[in-house]
Amino acid sequence: MRSLARVGLRPSRDHKISFGVQLALVLLWMTYGLFLIFTEPDSSTNDRHFIHYVFLILAFGYLLFILAQNTSVFGQQSYLEITPAYVVEKRGHFKKKVAIHLQDVLGISLNNAQARFTMRDGSKCLVNLKLISSRKGQQIAKAKLMEVADKHAIPVTDTSVSARR
Repeated sequence: MRSLARVGLRPSRDHKISFGVQLALVLLWMTYGLFLIFTEPDSSTNDRHFIHYVFLILAFGYLLFILAQNTSVFGQQSYLEITPAYVVEKRGHFKKKVAIHLQDVLGISLNNAQARFTMRDGSKCLVNLKLISSRKGQQIAKAKLMEVADKHAIPVTDTSVSARR
């Protein structure tokens, strides 16, 4: 199905430790591991070199993990996609997609922070709009949500600050 809009999300916004702090920590760990390897005297009875190499490999693995999760180095892994039939939210490499089928939606409530979908079975699905990378992306997402809601005759309640002006 053809996508009407696909906007990138910033997954590091909802983490307990920000991306910058995670990156600084892993670079510190890698520097410390290299320091331990190069300053340790080389002897055949020293088994600690093995542990230093393991520590360095684990730090490098964590670096790859945070880069994959928070940047588009390996392609855009966090996005909100709006198509004529559904809305998909994907928050990163290692998290599952949340697909909202628009035929099952009774109403949409929009504000600056989130889009709340009321489903036919009585459940509610939330999409966090604060995670969208830019204000332009937020406006595009809201406009496309309004467009598909119009197409499916879904009532939309917009309580965002810009809608009140």
